[in-house]
Amino acid sequence: MIAQVADRVGGNLPALTRFDLAVGRGEVMAPRSDPATIPAYEEHYWRTNPFTLVEGVESYVAGWRPGVGARRDRIDWDSYLRTEYFNDFLGPQDVGEGLFIRIALDGQIATTLNVGRSLARGGFEASEVAAAEALVPHLARALRVGRILADAGASPDLAEALERSTRAVLIVDVRGAVRFANAAAERLLATRRGLRVFQGRLAADSPEAGRQLERLIGAAAGLDGQRVGGALRVPLPETRTPLSVQVSPVGVTRHPVLGGRHMAMVCVNDLEAELAAPADALRELFDLTPAEVRLAAAVFEGLTLAEAAGRFGVSANTVRFQLARIFDKTGVSRQAELVKLMMRLADGPGC
Repeated sequence: MIAQVADRVGGNLPALTRFDLAVGRGEVMAPRSDPATIPAYEEHYWRTNPFTLVEGVESYVAGWRPGVGARRDRIDWDSYLRTEYFNDFLGPQDVGEGLFIRIALDGQIATTLNVGRSLARGGFEASEVAAAEALVPHLARALRVGRILADAGASPDLAEALERSTRAVLIVDVRGAVRFANAAAERLLATRRGLRVFQGRLAADSPEAGRQLERLIGAAAGLDGQRVGGALRVPLPETRTPLSVQVSPVGVTRHPVLGGRHMAMVCVNDLEAELAAPADALRELFDLTPAEVRLAAAVFEGLTLAEAAGRFGVSANTVRFQLARIFDKTGVSRQAELVKLMMRLADGPGC
């Protein structure tokens, strides 16, 4: 992905960096660089880099925003050509101009995607800078997901699975700070029913449930002893049915830039929420036609065959034929079995 971004904005040598602004040192992922350049940078050239040396860190941090900068924003061309950093480090790698895509700032730790450009190609065009700016929010989300995957020690398939899940899933650190929330979790938190994010940390409205949630997260993500999960109920004052919350431990892998630490996965079920019919799963797993998916969804909603026929403007014979085809493809023989199957599919990956 890093290399593809460099190509998209007209660069040739990308490097994803995570540096402490106060000292100019940190970690680098540079997929197209000669492997020998990274140790050389870490041993010496970080001291000469005019782009990472920041004066007045506090004021710089206060004014930091995600966005795109270029070499010309930091140093003029003639001064740049006289630097040791250019002559001994970048020049031999055929890097002249640089584009700096500011992605994230954690305290005074900045994560930036630096894109170098061949000397022969000259400066970056306005259209290329605009293309980089359009990518900033997507890179920021990719970085967040990448860090979660690194923390969880998981494959990239997990990201898609979590996003597609109809169940609310969050990944938090040992303090309860939310590192990732899928779309279902974001919707649930937006309602502020039972759970919320307070100062970046997952919390429960009920004091007792909040203390129990904190204990479970500590046990699942803690550094000491055996890491274990657990479950709790979060009461909702306006209903008799609570939220069902399960907490499970996940990974401890270390990756450059992305990091890695003990984390906990928090899965939340709103037991009163309506389940949507799993249309995509029915198509992909059982090769149902659009008309068959439509009928299955109607059965899932509780409609009779006569009501479904009326809704879709077709005959009763048509819906009976479609239902028989659905039964044949899914391997069930009754509408109740079809609904159970769809409920299992709608539940999505859980924990």
